[in-house]
Amino acid sequence: MIDAANSERSSTPETPRFSVTIPAYNAAATLRETVESVRSQTFEDWECVIVDDGSSDDTLDLARSLAAQDVRIRVFTQKNRGSGGAYNAAVRHAASDLLVMLSADDLLLPEHMAEFDRFITANPEASIYSANGYYEFEDGTREISRLNLAWRDPTTCTMIDLLDACFYGIGATFRREVFDALGGFEEDIYAEDYVFWLHAMARGFRHAYLDRELAVHRRYRLQKSAAGLLMRQTDIRAIESVIATGLLNAQEHEAALRVIKRHKRNVRIRTALARVLGDDLSDHFVGGAGEMRRKAATRRRGGRPA
Repeated sequence: MIDAANSERSSTPETPRFSVTIPAYNAAATLRETVESVRSQTFEDWECVIVDDGSSDDTLDLARSLAAQDVRIRVFTQKNRGSGGAYNAAVRHAASDLLVMLSADDLLLPEHMAEFDRFITANPEASIYSANGYYEFEDGTREISRLNLAWRDPTTCTMIDLLDACFYGIGATFRREVFDALGGFEEDIYAEDYVFWLHAMARGFRHAYLDRELAVHRRYRLQKSAAGLLMRQTDIRAIESVIATGLLNAQEHEAALRVIKRHKRNVRIRTALARVLGDDLSDHFVGGAGEMRRKAATRRRGGRPA
């Protein structure tokens, strides 16, 4: 049973342009700054839906105090269901057709929604929208994401591109029709966003890419996305699940099998290295080697790998 901690909607009678959805589990250390990044937007027609996912720290109290400061923030709480379950709850309580994904430890830069508002208006044929952004490390330094360098078309990530690597998803925005068609996010998988995008694009929903840095993804050792071995295993499971739908064309199916083979090789290497070096060093070694290969490929092909 979900308990509404703050049931007020936007201060205007119209539906807000954007609903920012934030799953929050034991996020007391970061949630305030994340929400402040939403409140600092130059675009003001939004609501923020926070779902406390059964936290054992002060996350719920903090979320309620933030909601008391701004009528556009609403808070719900539920028993722990994982980030997929928390996203599902947030979307089902959201008012807008345009849904912004934001983890409780990441940030939107001030122009995020203003830029997305213009971009979505100019690209109505798409249903999934993403932009570029930064990785912020524990020492406070930031690095621009280069995930989009692998795409053949700089305006969009195709299914084949997505099979190779997920786009930068912090602040990614999608239409409610995507959520409804898929029945929501899977709740028993480690990276619920990747499998969601795969199944959405397999059903024909189109992606459009905004070439601006508009969000910040914090990366630190205890964060779930830092666990390279588990991420590769999850990628394999996600791609196998989209193959099983039968919706991929022949070229996409071939690409999916190729990527699964690559990920399985990566898992074998990581597993072998972990036995010798431990999980942290093996993650660092394999991840660093992969980054060097990507940079070399970019240089060879004039800035955009084939």
